[in-house]
Amino acid sequence: MSGYRIDASDMISGMADWFERAEKGMQMFAETAAIKMAGRMRDSAPWTDRTGHARQRLTGYSSRVANGFRITLSHGVWYGVYLEYAHEQRFAIIDPTIMDMGVREVVPAWQKLTFQIVVR
Repeated sequence: MSGYRIDASDMISGMADWFERAEKGMQMFAETAAIKMAGRMRDSAPWTDRTGHARQRLTGYSSRVANGFRITLSHGVWYGVYLEYAHEQRFAIIDPTIMDMGVREVVPAWQKLTFQIVVR
């Protein structure tokens, strides 16, 4: 009986490249979403600026975690926690941004992106 030889090295390296490209795409998506969410927070913060520091130091960044990516939004001033939770949360900006932009825009776009990556 004659033997057949199959060289799968090209397929394996192609799959490795595909996984790297998919991960880079997801990383870029998360970074872009974090930047856009930080910009939205700065534009729509409900308080009146005294020094402008609280608005300027609203930040968003993404990081790789074990099972995906995490977008973190934060204040860069010590009194940011009071803006978020004091005064019946009238000056909160992080939770409203997550509920508005995160739930309505980022999560559906992420689902479409990951679906396209899996299907291709």
